[in-house]
Order: sequence, then structure tokens, then C-alpha cells
Amino acid sequence: MSSLDLFAPSAETRRLSVKLDAAALEKIGMNKTESADFLRLRGRFLDKPLMEWERVKPLPDDFCRSVDDLPEPNPEKVKELLSKLVFVQLNGGLGTAMGLRSTKSSLQLLKQGGNAYSLLDCKILQLEKLNQDHDVDIPLVLMNSPKTHDETLEIIKKYPGEGKGRVSIHTFVQSEHPLMHKDTLAPVAKSKDERQFWIPPGSGEVFQGLMRSGLLEKFRSQGKEFLFISNIENMGATIDLRLLNNIYSEQVDFQLELTNRLSTDHHGGVPMSYKEGRVHVMEISQVPFEFHKNFTVSRFKWWNTNNMWVRINNIWNMLKLQALDLDFIVKYRISGGRNVAQIETPAAMSIHSFKRAVGITVPRSRYRPINSTAQLLASQSNIFTFEDGNLQMNPMRVPATDPLIKLGDHFTSVDEYERRFKDIPNILELDHLTVSGDVIFGSKMTLKGTVIIVAEHGEKIELPDGTKLENKIVSGSLQLKEN
Repeated sequence: MSSLDLFAPSAETRRLSVKLDAAALEKIGMNKTESADFLRLRGRFLDKPLMEWERVKPLPDDFCRSVDDLPEPNPEKVKELLSKLVFVQLNGGLGTAMGLRSTKSSLQLLKQGGNAYSLLDCKILQLEKLNQDHDVDIPLVLMNSPKTHDETLEIIKKYPGEGKGRVSIHTFVQSEHPLMHKDTLAPVAKSKDERQFWIPPGSGEVFQGLMRSGLLEKFRSQGKEFLFISNIENMGATIDLRLLNNIYSEQVDFQLELTNRLSTDHHGGVPMSYKEGRVHVMEISQVPFEFHKNFTVSRFKWWNTNNMWVRINNIWNMLKLQALDLDFIVKYRISGGRNVAQIETPAAMSIHSFKRAVGITVPRSRYRPINSTAQLLASQSNIFTFEDGNLQMNPMRVPATDPLIKLGDHFTSVDEYERRFKDIPNILELDHLTVSGDVIFGSKMTLKGTVIIVAEHGEKIELPDGTKLENKIVSGSLQLKEN
């Protein structure tokens, strides 16, 4: 089964690439398993043919089915279905783009009743509620990176894993691959001590990680049949009984949730059909500029949420037969003053390996990642209600859509964001907010309609407590103008 012919190396890279073997990688600290995986992935990259872009097509109409067309399971079947499920969270990120110095899952989402809840707390609360209501044991698995593992272990100590309604929490750590010199594809690091030159090989390692850790075998022996995998920062990725029932009743092996693609979706995956008609997921940020015109939102209209439902026995068999073939992406950047390359395998790119794979189209509410302070502001606001770890659209918000929020560079880090908002404004009737420059929000503010606030370079805007802005433009002079 061939993988996607994306990201083929240049002729120069093929010519200059150095030969590597396990002995050379052992000298820089890699174990046999890590070196074998790294050499296999690197070799696949070097052997890649060029992409035939004219053979990339939109998804066939019969591949997708709407979640709204899926039936709810019979009430007497719910406990049995939930008892077969394992909840897997991809927990490898530090959230450096938001100025975080800790694991992203420790980010405080909100306070309620004197308690503060992080992203990880919310996921555990969701499972506690399901386990208690249905008298089941849905375990939580956290795939950590070496940078998030120790902190995560400290965080979960406060959660007892035994007793009715409790959540049994399991963890494993991703391996690390060395960054490579861009021209020769030789490892940059000389040892594991050069931490800046080592990186996990992508979320696609979740399958091998579950196998190597022994968790896959453990869950099989407990009668578990399905994995629900998602990014921990996606607050929309909750357990939906219709989706669980569908993978069970339709004998599906791999079920990928897709949502409407927006023009603002730049970093993520677009599902498509290639060559023999098999479905693949392609990172849109990797498409050469000259081909961007072929990948319009109107033509490739679906977006990968990275919410995946997978049949455990199928994954087990494929791993045993070494039949799980993941597409990969290649990233080039500068690290430590060096031009480096890294190869990653996103988990959703395994979709082409499964014979019985389907796409389920879901609303954007199931794709609610918190990767920026703008997304954090929306999630902390009164356009949502919070219960048992779940964010739900406030029924008083009409229409029930997210506002468009753009916060400037002064708000990039969580520390600055929290300093610049005394509290979260009332944005129940907000459509669009743009903030640029040095702006401070007072407490108990209300924003409605379209609000644009711009502090020019060298100026500062401090909005008084209780300010109400509706369809206004606020400039550096603090003059309020009708928009």
C-alpha cells in the first residue's frame, strides 16, 4: 500500500545525504527501537518520488457522512459501548506560541466555584461524569513528550484512580528523533545532552507508543475495542455516542472527524483523494505556492479536526504485520544557527492504511482548539457555559456561532493577555473584535457587534471599568466613532 508522494527530497539532498546506520545513531544516544524507526522514516523520505499534483482530487462524495445522520444508540446499549472505549489525548505540546513555560494542558481555562480548571482537568471531569453516570471505566491515556512528561505526572497525582466514577490515567512518553542538517540529512546532535536538537517524530507515534508501552495489549485483555484520539487542547473533542455507535455498528476501522474548512485555516490537514483514489490527509502549509490556487476552500472544503476513532484489534494486527503506513511531512527551519530538517508523522495521515476508513462531517463546535489567546478569550467568555468539563454554546447567543477575534502582538503571551484583561468582557452579542497595540481592558466591560480598538505606536489605550462598546472604532485619542 503506497503512501502519499509528498515532500520528496531534492536531487541535491539525495546526492549529498550521508549514509547512516544503527551503530552511528547509537553513538549519539539512540536505542535500537528509536534508531530503527528513524532510519526507516529517513529512508522513506529519500526514496520518495515527486508529487503529481494534477492527480490530487477532492474527496469522493460517498466517503463522508454527516454526524447529524447518525442514529443515537439504544439506551440499553450505551453502557456496553462506553465500556469498550479508551480516551487518548495527545499531550506533547508546551504551548510556546502562547508564551507558556509549562505543558499546554496545564493552561488554566477558567475558574468556577472557587476552583481553577486546566485543559487537562476538563478532560478528566468529562470522563468522571461519564464513568459515574453509566457505571463504566473509560480510561484516559496521555501521550506525553519528554518535555511534558514529568510535569504531567505531578499534575495527575491529585486524581485518585480507583473507585466508582474515578478515572484510571495512563501515560507513556514519545521517543525522540534528532534534527537533521538540511543538506546532508545527518543528525545535528552529537549526544542526547544537546536537547535543542531532539524532537518527537509526530502524533503518528501514538499507535506504536501504545503498543510498546504494553497499554494496547492491556486494553485488549480488558475487552476494550475502540480508541478515541484527539489533541488535548481541543475543547470540542468530547465523547459523542453517535460517533462511538457508528464505528461499532458499521464495523469501521478508522473514523476521522472532518469539519467545514475556513479561509483562516492555514496550519492543518486537508483530506483529499490521490492516484488510485485512496483517501489521504495533506498538510496545506506544505503545498508549494504555485499550486495554492488549486486548493481553494470551495474545492477542498473539509478540514481535519484530528479527532480519530480507531478499532483496537485492527491497529494491533497492522502493527504486528508492520502494515501501518503513515504519510509524513517535512519541515525546514533554523535551529541553533543551523539549517535543519525534521520529519513528522501526523496520526490522521494513517487514514490511507485502513480499508474501512470513513469521514464523518461534524460542526465546527467539535473543533475548538486553544492555540492562541484569542481562542482562549472566546473559551473563557460568556458565549459558553461550563459544566462537567464541557464547553457548550450559551443558548442565549444568537446565532450560535463563534465571534471573530483578532488580538495583536501585545496579547500573544498568556501573561500579557491576563495583565491586559482585568476580567473577561461580556461578549454575548459580539460579532467581531480586533485589537492592535498597547490596550488595557477595564473590568465589567461589554462588547457588541463589531469593535475595533487600535493604539498607534507609542500610544496607549486604557478602557475604563464598565465601558460598553457597540459597533465602535476606538483610536489612540479615545474618540468613539460609529462603525
